[in-house]
Amino acid sequence: MKTADRRSGYWNREKETLAPAARERYQSRWLVRLLEHARANAPGVRRRLERAGVAPKDIRGVEDLAKIPVIRKHEMPDLQKADPPFGGFCTVPLAKIRKIFVSPGPILEPMGPELGAWHAEAGLYAGGFRPGDVVIDTFLYHLVPAAHELDEALNLIGCAVVPTGVGNTDTQVMVAKAVGATGYVGTPSFLMTILKRAGEMGVGRLPLQVAQVGAEPLPESLRRQFEEEYGVMTRQGFGTADLGLIAYECAEKSGFHLSEDAVTQVCDPQTGAPLPDGQIGEIVATVDNHTYPMIRFSTGDLTIIDDAPCPCGRTSARMLGWRGRADEVTKVRGMFIHPRQADEVVARAKGVERFQVVVGREGHQDTLTFRVQLADGADAAGVTQTLEAAIRDVMKLRGGVDVVPAGTIPDNAKKISDERKWD
Repeated sequence: MKTADRRSGYWNREKETLAPAARERYQSRWLVRLLEHARANAPGVRRRLERAGVAPKDIRGVEDLAKIPVIRKHEMPDLQKADPPFGGFCTVPLAKIRKIFVSPGPILEPMGPELGAWHAEAGLYAGGFRPGDVVIDTFLYHLVPAAHELDEALNLIGCAVVPTGVGNTDTQVMVAKAVGATGYVGTPSFLMTILKRAGEMGVGRLPLQVAQVGAEPLPESLRRQFEEEYGVMTRQGFGTADLGLIAYECAEKSGFHLSEDAVTQVCDPQTGAPLPDGQIGEIVATVDNHTYPMIRFSTGDLTIIDDAPCPCGRTSARMLGWRGRADEVTKVRGMFIHPRQADEVVARAKGVERFQVVVGREGHQDTLTFRVQLADGADAAGVTQTLEAAIRDVMKLRGGVDVVPAGTIPDNAKKISDERKWD
């Protein structure tokens, strides 16, 4: 395959460039249909709505979703044990199920008769995959859904898929060379393993041009190496086995565009209430999947939403990366802070050997202090100034810095220590 234009174009231009009001109308239409279908055919959904006192007339659009309580992933094993096999959330009989997956938990997930229910086509196209690509899929095919669902999306785009699965690096190299593979899906670390092994085997440069990676972090330094050293355009998406792909990077790689076929909210991890754009919170999504309607399903992951325009022309808001897990956060003056944010703050200053974020309380006000141990010769005044600015920028809070002697912060200290007293 000749080098394709992988940076421009859309899988569905009409949907991906909707104005905000038009997007809300589009999502409200499918949401109302989905809820009516789920209430009629999924007893687990019906029970949830009845317990919450939510009647069909109460949900007329996206803005009404907050009336429905959040359901959390850790609840699914018990719900499925009580109402096997899918907890009452599947709307079709087993005879119409194409595949049943088993994710850790264990949690069973059905793949129904409809094609493209994982909604990955737009994300893969935005990430550079084009009709005619030959793609090696190195995700696990045993029990879990990602590899199968990505295969289906790639086929819908017009790609041929080689289901190589995990491991067998030498075989991966030989197959990629033999079929002229132009695409890769899998983890970023395994992509690097394959590329390096090709050199060791004397195969030379593989024909790979585009990659969609996931399941582990993609450091920007590694992405640059893929793109600059090996010529592989590398992008990521965000999805789960329960929801499918709900957000994806475009050519601009400046955040993850939210799918029009999922209503993705960033919510208060304690109350489930939606938060304004720009605040860190838990990802809660409702996906247009008529076989397995996950409605206000919490992933347990944290992010921030940004609605600034993207140069690619897509008009959806974007997730600004993964910010950790909801069970690790601490709320300070109405804002959630997370260990990953603390790492980001400290990374901006030179000379910090060890640190701990201390949350306290003076009167009726929360306090936030970065307790830091410095390396010999570090400029304490300069570090303090840098950290205070970084706290404001990253955490959106004002906080102080306390430089302490070496040995003050124990080796096993929590990254965030909540020392508030509420009596």
